[in-house]
Amino acid sequence: MYKKLLLTFVASITSLILVLSSLLYYNYNSSIVSTVKGMNENLLSNISYSSVYMDTISKKFCQSLMLNNAIKAFAYSNDNQDEDFLNILGAIRTLKEFTIPNTYIHSTYVYNRQIDTVIDSSSFYNASNFYDKEIIRLINDAGTVAPLSLNPIPRIIPVPRGSDTRTANVYTYILFDNNDYKGNFDSAIVLNVDAEWLRLTISSLNKLGNEIIVLDDQGDIVSHSSSDMFMRNVSNEGYLQEVLTASAQTGTYIDRMNREKHVISYVSSDVLKWKFISLTPYNTAFSAAKKNGIITVIFCLIVLLLGLLFAVLASKKLYRPIGALTKGIIQKLGPESAPSKNMDEMGYLSTAFTGMIDKTQVLENMKRNTTPVIKNEFLKNVVTGRAYLPSDKLIAKQQELQIDLDFQNRLYLFILKIDFYKDYVDRHSDKDRSLYQYAITNIAREITGERFRNEVVETAHDQFAVLADIGRAPEQLSQLTEIFRGLVGKIQASVMELLNLSLTGTLGFVIESPDRIKGAYDEAFNLSMYRIKTGHGSIISQETLKGTDTGSFIFPVSKEKQLIDSLKLGSGEAAKDNYREIIKAIEHSSYDNILTSVIYLFFSIYNSLNRIVEGSESKFNSISISFFNKVSGFETLEEIERTFFELIDEIIVLKDGAKDRKKNDIVNAAIDHIHAAFADKNLSLNSCAESLSLSSVYLGKLFKNATGRSVAEYITMVRMEKIKEYLESRKVPINEILERCGVEKSNYFYTSFKKYFGVSLTEYRLKNVNNDR
Repeated sequence: MYKKLLLTFVASITSLILVLSSLLYYNYNSSIVSTVKGMNENLLSNISYSSVYMDTISKKFCQSLMLNNAIKAFAYSNDNQDEDFLNILGAIRTLKEFTIPNTYIHSTYVYNRQIDTVIDSSSFYNASNFYDKEIIRLINDAGTVAPLSLNPIPRIIPVPRGSDTRTANVYTYILFDNNDYKGNFDSAIVLNVDAEWLRLTISSLNKLGNEIIVLDDQGDIVSHSSSDMFMRNVSNEGYLQEVLTASAQTGTYIDRMNREKHVISYVSSDVLKWKFISLTPYNTAFSAAKKNGIITVIFCLIVLLLGLLFAVLASKKLYRPIGALTKGIIQKLGPESAPSKNMDEMGYLSTAFTGMIDKTQVLENMKRNTTPVIKNEFLKNVVTGRAYLPSDKLIAKQQELQIDLDFQNRLYLFILKIDFYKDYVDRHSDKDRSLYQYAITNIAREITGERFRNEVVETAHDQFAVLADIGRAPEQLSQLTEIFRGLVGKIQASVMELLNLSLTGTLGFVIESPDRIKGAYDEAFNLSMYRIKTGHGSIISQETLKGTDTGSFIFPVSKEKQLIDSLKLGSGEAAKDNYREIIKAIEHSSYDNILTSVIYLFFSIYNSLNRIVEGSESKFNSISISFFNKVSGFETLEEIERTFFELIDEIIVLKDGAKDRKKNDIVNAAIDHIHAAFADKNLSLNSCAESLSLSSVYLGKLFKNATGRSVAEYITMVRMEKIKEYLESRKVPINEILERCGVEKSNYFYTSFKKYFGVSLTEYRLKNVNNDR
């Protein structure tokens, strides 16, 4: 074990130092690469800008010459010798005046094709005797070889006698007066820009001391620190291949030039079709990185030595208690229990303790997991009458399962039912529902246990029966009823506060002997069904039945006929009023009569539908199936009313004979209401449905089918677009914007904003400010 600890510490410390030092050196190296790249590309961008500026002023110079009267007079002169001579002299003088002040210009020519004469800033020549033979060829071949646009042509040109040099490096611009690329032109202006001017400009901008090369798209050098390199083709040079084939406008990479590594950066110009390249020796750029690497290695070696010393000391200190514990266990269990050669001390200790813990946990789990299930199943069978045991066996089970009741005493039974059970099932998985029901059981048991010993039995997925041991308490039934009413109310409040679930409680009966348990449960269960009248979250007792009419029941047939007639007339509101009158007439009847009346009323409407809406039988089949799916889940008269009102709304839409148009009208009305009331913080599906006198479920389904969005999503969209309008104005504070748009300032709003626009609120506003600038 000591060896493992030592090796682990050494390996961990060594690996950590290697990883951290590598990351440090890599990040430093990357930072230098990024810096060199940024500096080089910035320099090249400035050089590119200067070159494009040279190109722009050169083009404008050519165009200004073409518009000069003296130049035009020469360019379009004919065979009149006297007049031609005057035009030539005027044009030469003008060229001289234009050329001398502009230091970037090497020379300027004007060629008159009609008289085959060329002039420069000092003299005139017959085209055949002109010293720059290449330019005459380029001009004459312009229409037959390839069209020449007003772009720089790198050339090495001869200079007139008397100059210091025989040749000059220039960029030539040719401007024809009317070139249709068939050779039909009368004159041309030629501008030779001095390449030395661009070289000196690049040299003045190059504060980094890098080698700067400018290439055209053929791989010819058009600018270099050495004039002798002008027009030399370097397209076959390996280190320039990536530049010449790159599609990106800018880039930086490392390659070897003359066996020496260089950092090569480039910037492309779409205007000139040139590539500006910077060559930086790698050693120059990364000398600081190498120095930092040496310092890092020295520092890491020092830390590594200290780490190794720490590893030795820490290993000894950590191993000491492990060795002592192992020795003690071997002494207790005997030498035969000593670990084998292939097992270290920790494995031995783990095996010893795991065996003991596993046996203990198995026993505890078996007891914990099976007892509550068995106890609940037994009590459920007793309560529902599925099992009946003699008193002696019942007492034996009571002791075996540790039931906290004495079946020889008087018991009191009450029932708890989960409200909105269908929604509860839809919202939660089976596992979550089990946890909720376990929590309800514990809450009911704890609160009832404040006064009485008790057991809570889960008799159904949505129902719990609570058996309380009231002993030989002398309280009268009315007193017990009030006591348990208070306990049930407290259970309801706690479940709502802790679990956000609504419960309906039903106060049951006193059970004098075990054989009365099933009867008391059946009576309490039947009483619990009157939740349909009392509503969710209520407490039902025998007093609830006092207002129930137990006499003969008569269904209000006249009201039924009025409802059918209202539907025939297409009056949904009148039909709803008729329904309310029917419910008012039957609500004091028994539960069975209420439910039977509801089903009967539906069948009456169903059987009359062909008389209400012609040809609607197939459509109503789907409505009827939906209705019967809901009948079993009805918990209150309010739920039944909502379902009938949805049914009436569907029939009215069918009655109109143009369902799609009607739906569109409803959806359009809802959209208009949303746009008009988006600033209302209470705007929701329910408020829209209320404004249109429709059920929220029906409107929600209609709106979703028509727009592809829910009402809530559409409200959010409208509010976000309004917020966008206010943000773009830059005049309204964000709190006021949210107030105007009916939005609460919260984390949910910021999350919704980013999800909708793809950026956060702050980023959006900053982006809008930058755009305005």
